[in-house]
Amino acid sequence: MLRNKIQLIFLISILCMIFIDQVKAQSNISSPYSAYGLGNLSDANSVRNKSMGGLGIGTRDYFTVNIANPASYSAFDSTSFIFEGAVYGHYTILKTDQISENIASANLGHLLMGFPITKWWRSSVGLLPYSEVGYNINDFKYHENIGNTQYIFAGDGGISKFNWGHSIRPLKNLSIGVNASYMFGTIDRVNKVTFPDSVYMVSTINNNIMSVHDVDFEFGAQFHTQLKDKYDLVIGATYHPETNLKTKQNNMVRSYQSTIGSYEFIIDTISQQVNENGSIVFPQSIGFGFSIANGYKWMAGAEYKFEEWENFKVFNLYDSLTNRHTFRFGGHVIPNANSTSYINRIDFRIGAHYNISYLSLRNEQLNGFGITFGLGIPIRSNAIRGTRSMINLGFEFGRLGTTNNSLIQENYYNVYLSVSIFERWFVKRRYR
Repeated sequence: MLRNKIQLIFLISILCMIFIDQVKAQSNISSPYSAYGLGNLSDANSVRNKSMGGLGIGTRDYFTVNIANPASYSAFDSTSFIFEGAVYGHYTILKTDQISENIASANLGHLLMGFPITKWWRSSVGLLPYSEVGYNINDFKYHENIGNTQYIFAGDGGISKFNWGHSIRPLKNLSIGVNASYMFGTIDRVNKVTFPDSVYMVSTINNNIMSVHDVDFEFGAQFHTQLKDKYDLVIGATYHPETNLKTKQNNMVRSYQSTIGSYEFIIDTISQQVNENGSIVFPQSIGFGFSIANGYKWMAGAEYKFEEWENFKVFNLYDSLTNRHTFRFGGHVIPNANSTSYINRIDFRIGAHYNISYLSLRNEQLNGFGITFGLGIPIRSNAIRGTRSMINLGFEFGRLGTTNNSLIQENYYNVYLSVSIFERWFVKRRYR
């Protein structure tokens, strides 16, 4: 029985990983700030949690895969199977003190599954984005005797992770867990220097392709208890140690004379490194959070996470990043989960987050904030409403950056849609 469960989950996971890897070969964002570090960090989680400001370190329930803290998996029912598939939509307004540009995109979001393995062991698998890179920046500078010099910076790709999480409950009120993630993906960056006003100057192009394929770990713990037989208290913590992830890169610098369309007529190869082995130093991070709930009627919580990005390195080179601080607040309310009224069984969610990013440019610390809200719409009839299967809608609008010192401000509007399936799988039939 146990062997069949594991084989089924493993097969589904491998098929999903192949599918997502093919679809995510190209980035679906356009953000100039994704040129730094590993790109824009996704902070991936279930749509339910995203709609509550991204909470997760100090929350737990039996019908949601909460990847933010692996200790939460121990809340899964011993006979249940949980699945969630999501798509994301993005609308971004890039703005300076002089011009603005609007960009819209959509992409597959994540796939998550949660299930019991034994009476004391719960597990989860999932495919989620970790970071996304997508930018195309043109800059001109005028030099005497040469004319305009054009600088072109472009990037595409990102890093995804296949997550396999585990959780146990060594004590009645204590759960511990670990997320083992296989990190994979490719980031392609191109830098060009051209001289559009001169036919004699030789242009240069630098192509860098970096790929990541390695395993990463994050640990979590939760203390959960009941207060006065009515309220549920959860206090959680997570820890990610500093990790060196194996990386390969191909780097080529070439000179060229002219361009027809998007093709350069190459003159010479200045330097070239092929399949160069190295590493990425992923930062240490620590997070704390808590929540208070009245059963499944309502829940409110808050959390803080610190990430030591100042130690981030790629091939032993620092990227001048600063430490990242994230604050999250949120909650939900269900008017009456046992009501015969459909409206009363809808899960209403709201939240907010504030982020001190890892970017400090031109003496400006880039901060961001977001406001989130959403709905959990039941998709089953009254007779089986306890299954908790639902359609999840999430909305987020926020801002990153500033227009001071000729920087770019990003105003974004995100839409999240997922189908969450909660089923009783591992129950023996009494009648045939």
